[in-house]
Amino acid sequence: MLQLWSIFLISAVAIILAGTKLSDYGDVIAIKTGLGQALVGSILVAGATSLPEVVTSSTASIIGAPDIAIGNVFGSNTFNLMILALVDLLHGAGPFMLKVHSKHILSALLGILLSGLATLFILANYLTDLNLEFLGVGLGSLAILATYLVGTRLIFRYEKKHQLEEEEEEGLVDLETSLKEAIIGFSISAIIIVIAGIFLSYSGDKIATLSGLDKTFMGTILVAAATSLPEVVASISAIRINAYDMAVGNVFGSNIFNMVIIIVSDIAYRGGSVLKAVSLTHTLTAILGLILSAIAVIGLFYRSKKTFLTIGWDSITITAIYLFGAYLLFQLGINV
Repeated sequence: MLQLWSIFLISAVAIILAGTKLSDYGDVIAIKTGLGQALVGSILVAGATSLPEVVTSSTASIIGAPDIAIGNVFGSNTFNLMILALVDLLHGAGPFMLKVHSKHILSALLGILLSGLATLFILANYLTDLNLEFLGVGLGSLAILATYLVGTRLIFRYEKKHQLEEEEEEGLVDLETSLKEAIIGFSISAIIIVIAGIFLSYSGDKIATLSGLDKTFMGTILVAAATSLPEVVASISAIRINAYDMAVGNVFGSNIFNMVIIIVSDIAYRGGSVLKAVSLTHTLTAILGLILSAIAVIGLFYRSKKTFLTIGWDSITITAIYLFGAYLLFQLGINV
């Protein structure tokens, strides 16, 4: 068990370091290729920092641990929303949501829609005898992919009309890094994350089996927290240079991208639809994520100036509900 925990922790540290560099190089590539701000926060950086989730969930599906694969997706989404509360604590006095653009509501709502679809199909597979598969891939996964493609196109078009200030974009990266160096660095970081993600999934599955912990809990809390660490580092780095919109765009963009991991996991899983093979407990995590996202949307829309100890009430509520949800999952895990 000690050896497995060592592998798990070393893999997590490798993902943190490589994931941070991955997002840095991704920023350089975005700017020097002319992709610009529209893709940096909500699409490119989000996709880069979500690579650990891709590798971890797909590997978990391959080794026959669908609960860890899907738990990682939903768990990462809820953990990412906790990042909003963390940056509210670190950014200084006053509510954090007052300092970001309300246009992030579009990304947040797309994430809610995708999570809602996944929850719907988990329940449909559990409650009915319908064959919701096509060539071994669940129709739910295909619906999520189609919605993601349409939604990201809408976000891209909206971002082009409402671009963030150039000084935020340039402040996030070292523009002295050449495009060639960025591509090489990005590739090396990606390889490290792929290898670390494989070991993270393997050790997480074995720890859950040997310790008696529920694999749903293991994937939702421990594995998800480890694979979400690059988002934490990237968001903290962004607020240190006052790039608040970049930090929020990374969180909501990662939550959108994470939902596409479901179809990757579905293709990798050999036992049919992955959403049919998982525990119904995942609907609890999904609903938790929907509630946290809704609170964030309300905070972005209402833009309250009221605080408690310099922290916005939306961040306090997000933290309280996340901790309560984690407690419920832990209780379910030890009682299985």
